[in-house]
Amino acid sequence: MVCKIDVQIVEWDHILQDLKLIDDTMLTGKVLSIKENNSQYSMIPSVDIVHSRRRIIQILLLSKIAFEILKNKLLRISNFEDIVVVLAPAMAVVKNIRASLNPSLPESEDKLGNISELLGCILLDAGQVGAYTINFGTANEEAVHLLNEASLMAEQNIKKYIY
Repeated sequence: MVCKIDVQIVEWDHILQDLKLIDDTMLTGKVLSIKENNSQYSMIPSVDIVHSRRRIIQILLLSKIAFEILKNKLLRISNFEDIVVVLAPAMAVVKNIRASLNPSLPESEDKLGNISELLGCILLDAGQVGAYTINFGTANEEAVHLLNEASLMAEQNIKKYIY
């Protein structure tokens, strides 16, 4: 499970780096065109591009940070009760990220679906073996808290990716 999450984190990091490179190249081109009075190139609707890229970068960064938080929680699991307590909110987090990323990055749908399915199976088995009841209300509150934490961290880090 942790390995699949690691793979997804690395993949999102590569996409973020590629987007940063594209943005840096566009900015360099725009500055050069302004210096050379190339009005055709400098008229590119950069505001629209920036807003579109910013949204994608925010979603990717939030997803990456949320998965890093989930990974750290998974690594601290030591018994069946921990599995239930950690995986119940993790399910909600993965489903939320999956829904957020699908419009911008549809190729991640299958991988996130596999992770979600694996989490669900482990959660169900752990709940049955340990005879633990899953409190989805508490799990959803924890998921919202985790996503809010990841969102705050993403907002603090977004300046690295946007010019």
